[in-house]
Amino acid sequence: MYRREEKNIKDILYILEHLRPEDKEEIEHQIGKEYIWKCLKDIMDSEGNIVMGYTKDGDRPVLMGGCSNAADGVGIVWLLCTEEIYQHPVKVLKHIKKEIELYQKNHFILSNIIYHKNKLAKIWLKKLGFKFDNPSGVKLPDGFEFFYKKKNMRGLNNANSSAVS
Repeated sequence: MYRREEKNIKDILYILEHLRPEDKEEIEHQIGKEYIWKCLKDIMDSEGNIVMGYTKDGDRPVLMGGCSNAADGVGIVWLLCTEEIYQHPVKVLKHIKKEIELYQKNHFILSNIIYHKNKLAKIWLKKLGFKFDNPSGVKLPDGFEFFYKKKNMRGLNNANSSAVS
């Protein structure tokens, strides 16, 4: 997996046009069937981090993701993938773990929502230490679940220092 921090319209469109079925279904439920141009605009206009993952030779995009600032200390994480990730699941998970660690340096909490049918993404998020509950009672769209991960703070008991609840 080869990593680049740049917004490349051609490669973003490639991923949006070749999404894993679960990612496509999730994004259609959030944005609608005409999601490609709306997503492209949102990604290009965003000021948050974006990272593109490519095949080892760097010629084809496989995934893109990022972290946007939602509030002071809170980051919204996201990831969209092509089906090519199935050929390298361990490598992809290692790279995602590194990205999450980078985002966690600047955010006390990382969170977002996920469509209940996006099973692989949910498995990966759990392996990365994300929790699936809704401690703040955030109103969610039908079929979506809230997930979050708190930054591990040395010397603090995470159970008693909840910024989510």
